[in-house]
Amino acid sequence: MLSVALLLFSLSIPAVYCGSHSLQYRIALVSVPGYDVPQYSVVMYIDGLQYGRYNSDTQCAQALAPSLNALSEHIENQTKYAQEYEVWQRHRLNFLMGFFNKSKGDTHIYQRKCACELHEDGTIGGYEEIAFDGKEFFIFDKERVVYVPVTQEAVMVSHLWNIRYDPTDSKVYVENDCIENLKLYLPIISTDLEKKVPPKVKVSSSESESGTKLHCRVYGFYPRDVEVKWIKNGRDEIHSEEAAQILPNPDGTYQIRVSVGVTPEEGATYSCHIDHSSLETPLVVPFEPSKRSILYIIIPVSAALLLLLLLFLRAQQFKKGDPFVLLAFERETQSEQPVPIV
Repeated sequence: MLSVALLLFSLSIPAVYCGSHSLQYRIALVSVPGYDVPQYSVVMYIDGLQYGRYNSDTQCAQALAPSLNALSEHIENQTKYAQEYEVWQRHRLNFLMGFFNKSKGDTHIYQRKCACELHEDGTIGGYEEIAFDGKEFFIFDKERVVYVPVTQEAVMVSHLWNIRYDPTDSKVYVENDCIENLKLYLPIISTDLEKKVPPKVKVSSSESESGTKLHCRVYGFYPRDVEVKWIKNGRDEIHSEEAAQILPNPDGTYQIRVSVGVTPEEGATYSCHIDHSSLETPLVVPFEPSKRSILYIIIPVSAALLLLLLLFLRAQQFKKGDPFVLLAFERETQSEQPVPIV
């Protein structure tokens, strides 16, 4: 349930640098321990680059962009703030669990994502979204200064939520604290934002009852925007029925996997095409069936040909009246059980 809920409320990270800038936070809080993830975690992004993180296991804010290590005092202050904020978020999770009569022994997830944006003309934008158990509950209306429910369940609790958790605090944070941090980071992190890391690619296949699937895994690239597609015979694009998500890596790079279903055809070729800003020309990686797959094809074909050859030779000998063949034929026709072909 945990992984599904986290995926359903995945963070949208726009990779923009020219003209406008954004600072984004993704917060996740799990009601009970026992999973391979911290109970509380915060991941921070600037213009799509993951630059920092904090979690309840380490209890320490960490700069992932090396250039930000110069702000040691600021990072210490961010650690104190993150520790206080963890307590506030636990209050919110407990409130939702109590309102909906959820058992404290069960696993429930509270998530929050927010961002501030500094536009080229100096104007300020931003947003905040809150989810419970993977379902989006509230969005923050900065102009009206109110949390707006987006589900029927959220409507039931929205009035109490706006009274208990003053939305003015979110407006102040988006328009002041968040923007100040963004202005502080931008001159220092600009070199990291302008970097380009080319993608690594791995193609593979899998077999199932529904047929053959080709997989193209593209990983370790930056910036985030990338185009990945499968091409048949060098010209025909194969459209995937599965939605492919671009996901962040711990090192600030990104990954994506694009899978398509195919029907193997003799002589057909398949290749994965990748277009990324770090590449001068699109990267083309052909799919080459493994030796094992080829062996699976060769064995049944060879066995069938061998069987046909044996039947042909037997028929020729039978026509000539070979006594040994006639004797074997009589025994086979008189046998109650079919003779297995090994």
